[in-house]
Formats: sequence, C-alpha cells, structure tokens
Amino acid sequence: MSRVFLSLLFITLALQAAVKWKYMYQFHLKKDEVAKVKISYRDKKVFLRDGLFTFRWTLYKNGALITHSSYQKVKAQHVLYKRYKLDTFLLKLVPTPANVMKDLYMLVVFDSFDKKKKEAAIDIYIKDDDTKILADFIEPSKKKGKDVR
Repeated sequence: MSRVFLSLLFITLALQAAVKWKYMYQFHLKKDEVAKVKISYRDKKVFLRDGLFTFRWTLYKNGALITHSSYQKVKAQHVLYKRYKLDTFLLKLVPTPANVMKDLYMLVVFDSFDKKKKEAAIDIYIKDDDTKILADFIEPSKKKGKDVR
C-alpha cells in the first residue's frame, strides 16, 4: 500500500510541471490556527458527501513542521521538512483507481517558516481537470472560537 502511495506521489511530483492546477491558495498559519478547505461536489451522484479539509501545525523544531489534518473523518499527522520530496503530502479527494491522470487530489506543500513571526506558509494545490468540485478556502479566524465567513 505504501509503495503504491509513494509511486503515486512520485508520478505526481514528476509531472507537476505539466499539471494544470484548478485551485491554488497559500495559508499563513501561526501555531494551532486551523485552516479549512470546504470541498463541494458538483455532481450529487458522487457517493461521497461534501467534505471539510482541516489543517494545522503544532510544532516547528530543527526544520521539521509537525502537522495535523482531517478529511472525510480520516485524521492524519505529517512531518514536513523544507527539503525536496519531504515538504509535501498528497490527499486523494475522490478515489478513482482506474486512471491516475484523472484523479482529483490535493497537494499540501510546506513553503516556508518565518521565525520572527512564528508563522508557517502552506500552499494548497487542487487538481480538478473535469471541474467536478468547488473549493472554498477559509482563513483561520483572528479571534478564538469564531470562523471568518
């Protein structure tokens, strides 16, 4: 399973120059600020319900950013470094095993860390060639307990 995931990630990164991203967004997050991406499917026949991708980081030490994410009730923790192939993780939005080039996926990239502001810059890229989804990027609120909307 992990070999398949790594192969898919390698193919994705190798073809990254050729990929046309439907959505691109950059979040600037302080520790424990939660960034959200609301995914809505245009075709209501898709068996997946609309989803909310949440992302936050909890620790930056020795060049490693410890992150936590959640999508479709699946929680994950990633350690991202500012090094080639270690600064990215891939999330498939709709499982379609037949054709890798038609997959809908989100690429989360650790862009930079500002030590003075204690802020991480995270890039979100979504590949959606057939315009199957709508993505709404929700910035973290500046006041605790409130969403910006």
